[in-house]
Amino acid sequence: MRAAIVYKPDSFGVAEDVRKFLESMGVEAEICEQSRELESYDFIVSVGGDGTILRTLQMLDHCPPIFAVNTGKVGLLTHADPENFKDLLGKSVENMDVEEFMRIECFANERLIALNEIALLTAVPARLVEMTISVDGVEIERMRGDGLLISTPIGSTAYALSTGGPIIDPYMACMLVVPVAPFKLGWKPWVVGADREVVVSIHNRPCLAIADGHKMVEVQPESKIVVRKSPYPA
Repeated sequence: MRAAIVYKPDSFGVAEDVRKFLESMGVEAEICEQSRELESYDFIVSVGGDGTILRTLQMLDHCPPIFAVNTGKVGLLTHADPENFKDLLGKSVENMDVEEFMRIECFANERLIALNEIALLTAVPARLVEMTISVDGVEIERMRGDGLLISTPIGSTAYALSTGGPIIDPYMACMLVVPVAPFKLGWKPWVVGADREVVVSIHNRPCLAIADGHKMVEVQPESKIVVRKSPYPA
């Protein structure tokens, strides 16, 4: 069995502890760079915070199981701390009980993939962007505001929560559509089925499409952005 260990820059010591522990269990463990080569390993240990996991997932379509040791600030996606990882990681390696969570992907000049959310935000600070939102070809709303989030259930406790979205059971099959500072009273988030296709048309000025706060592309006016469930869960 082969394991890849990825880590944030200030956590190399913990990553070394993880490597030595895995090798004591007979696992071939390597400390690796975040790249698509990680797909070839049997599992990944992420040493860092939620951001380390999200950056790693940006590199991968076919994602091996990830066990996360929290050395960051939040750690909602992590499993253990540096003080207790040996017991929990050891049990995980022995049992390999894997959970999968849906991701979403966005087509905006290039493909983006996200575990938490795709954010579509005005590229000009303090200037409203005009958008039309359609679901499965049916126009739902035309809005003006700072932007829009399309979130997964597991992402409902991330950016979407801070913009007024509800907390959703992470095992539900759905997407959450949340406006960011809409210029309209009473504009509320929507929940749509995971099999739906959300299309956002950009009208008056460029916007940024951002996947999980990391990968970003600029989208020009009169462009259409398609967001749907990804065939590649995490």
